[in-house]
Amino acid sequence: MSDPATAGAPPAPLLEMRNVTKRFGAFEALKGVDFDLYPGEVHALLGENGAGKSTLMKIVAGVQPATSGTLRVGGEEVAFRGVGDAQAHGVAMVYQELALATDLSVAENLFLGRLEPFVSHRRLAERARPLLEQVDLDVPPLTPLGALAVGEQQLVEIARALGQERRVLVFDEPTAALSSAETERLFGLIRRLKERGVGIVYISHRLEEVFAIADRVTVLRDGRRVLTAPLAELTPDDVVRAMVGREVLRFQREPTVRAAAPPFRFEYGGDGLAPGAIELRPGEIVGAAGVVGSGRNKLLATLFGLGGEARLDGARVASPADAIAKGMFLVPEDRKLAGLVLDLSVRENLTLAILPRLVRAGMFLDRRQEGQEARRWIERLHLRPPEPEKPVVELSGGNQQKVVVGKALATGPRVLLLDEPTRGVDVGARSEIYRVIDELAREGMAILVASSDTEELVGLADRLLVFRHGRVAVELTRPLDDKEVVAHVTGARQVA
Repeated sequence: MSDPATAGAPPAPLLEMRNVTKRFGAFEALKGVDFDLYPGEVHALLGENGAGKSTLMKIVAGVQPATSGTLRVGGEEVAFRGVGDAQAHGVAMVYQELALATDLSVAENLFLGRLEPFVSHRRLAERARPLLEQVDLDVPPLTPLGALAVGEQQLVEIARALGQERRVLVFDEPTAALSSAETERLFGLIRRLKERGVGIVYISHRLEEVFAIADRVTVLRDGRRVLTAPLAELTPDDVVRAMVGREVLRFQREPTVRAAAPPFRFEYGGDGLAPGAIELRPGEIVGAAGVVGSGRNKLLATLFGLGGEARLDGARVASPADAIAKGMFLVPEDRKLAGLVLDLSVRENLTLAILPRLVRAGMFLDRRQEGQEARRWIERLHLRPPEPEKPVVELSGGNQQKVVVGKALATGPRVLLLDEPTRGVDVGARSEIYRVIDELAREGMAILVASSDTEELVGLADRLLVFRHGRVAVELTRPLDDKEVVAHVTGARQVA
């Protein structure tokens, strides 16, 4: 029989954090933060890059200890000694940066850390299938993980977190590499977890997702909690103001196509990409949309000489070096894996692609010119902090992305290829990147943008190519409509 004194009382929180601080040397990343999470709740945790979101959740996941404050899970005060300790208490985190082994199979990755000394691959595949079904990922379990697209690898990471019973699940930018359709499937999974009483912390820079899936929101700014409220009481503008302390408007640009200028004509084809051709005009921004594996990302890699066959104005693009010599540059999808050398400084990364121009007498690096070139892009891109010698690994995600863009622009390209240019970037830095892209188009650069973010493509693109099964299924022109784009991307609106 229930106690009358407790009848009708709200459930006890699954997770409680009180007055949590975290210091790294003299830098205080978290400043007395409170946070809680209830059974069957999706609690969004928002803030600009560097606000403290991931730091707070890494304490929850056992990655790092708090400097001070208390943490309770299921009413029990805990101080996790590591990730395994947190998982033993039913807490797991799905990271934005994938923590997987690309040379192992999908099934082996799902059970990393829990594999028996002698593994039966047949048995492992059988255990893997139910987890893959939960995230609607239809791939053979023994497929090498490295053969999957980034979005598919993200789904494997999510399935891995579901491999044991969880009370608390933390999702850090889980849809950064997912298409709209894959995001909807993930939301279906989250709703099923809610029904089972799992508490979910959802970190994202995409407000439309937060309002679609979350019950409450907490906003951090500069390491402090500035807002906690039910989302039903807020508008997206309320949340943005709390995040950045200022007004940020939806980006919408005016076309800058130079119709009289001759276009750049590309012909392409290869593994996973049907033979085709596209034209880019100076001053034009063309978008490439489609689900993961549709060919949108493969197109950019092929045009840049990273596989398949590509020609620019009839001349073969033999390699990335040849592409750069022909006036192209690719800003890759994964900035940390393919766009940056994390141990080097901002200066060294910004000038990495133009080192031959900075060498004198065949062997001496002109440090003065290198410094001038780095400062030029630091100022142009409003890099924060504006410190050329700062290790790039210490920058926020948005500023790291600016460094990748600056490295590309230093080569003086005529054609810029951008693959997921704002993936994992906060709303403030995102608007700054959009401003730079718009400025480059106005200066006459031809730009091709592949993105899984429909709103981004609608705001930026003069034309939009929708890819399905490795080919352009439909071409859309301004004015673009979000719902129409999504309908074409998901196949809801088939075009003959």
